[in-house]
Amino acid sequence: MLVSIIIPTLNEEVNIVSVLQSLIGFSNIEIIVPDGGSSDRTCGLIGSFLIKYPFIQLVHSSRGRSVQLNAGAKRATGEWLIFLHADTIIPEKSWANFCTMVGNSNAIQSGSFLFQVASDKLRYRLMEELVNIRTRVLKLPYGDQAIFVRKDLFVKMQGYREDYPLMEDVEFVQRLQKEKGFEILQSPVCTSPRRHESDGFFKRITYNFLITILYRLGIHPKYLVKYY
Repeated sequence: MLVSIIIPTLNEEVNIVSVLQSLIGFSNIEIIVPDGGSSDRTCGLIGSFLIKYPFIQLVHSSRGRSVQLNAGAKRATGEWLIFLHADTIIPEKSWANFCTMVGNSNAIQSGSFLFQVASDKLRYRLMEELVNIRTRVLKLPYGDQAIFVRKDLFVKMQGYREDYPLMEDVEFVQRLQKEKGFEILQSPVCTSPRRHESDGFFKRITYNFLITILYRLGIHPKYLVKYY
């Protein structure tokens, strides 16, 4: 079973090396990095991995997360696709649990991991609990929880909506929920708190909440992206 891990990047020189290093020990994978035109050292850093690790590919893509995700998926040859943010790591135990879950059941078609933040601060523990309650009860994970899907189902669904500059993960998951076999793996991926730290924790939480509410009220993401 080959798994294609797709990591969209845009100026990710701070994180991309540690993320790639965390993955290269996993077996039966290919890593595809669709870059949206980074102006920093991201592509050079990825390039340093390419000769030593031929299962890593750098794909030059138009900018936009959904566009980049689709570009990566188009190049993927794996039976499974995992869409991983460039500041998120899959712990070894979570990877093992993923392989066991999808390897033992043909009924599972898609899903996600649980949520964890790479910080010791108490406020992030509360954030994790709330996010994981939403994930378990509503089965509504977001993109920073490493959404996974069988390649044939992804193709059938025609991938991510490229007219969504924001909330593309929510819209995609909502469509996945209408298909059979959507499951939440009870193991986390670990994401960086960088956006919450740089923007201010409560400010970022408030922005995310308001954008989600406005989206659910029917406002198209092209109008919301300027507030993100």
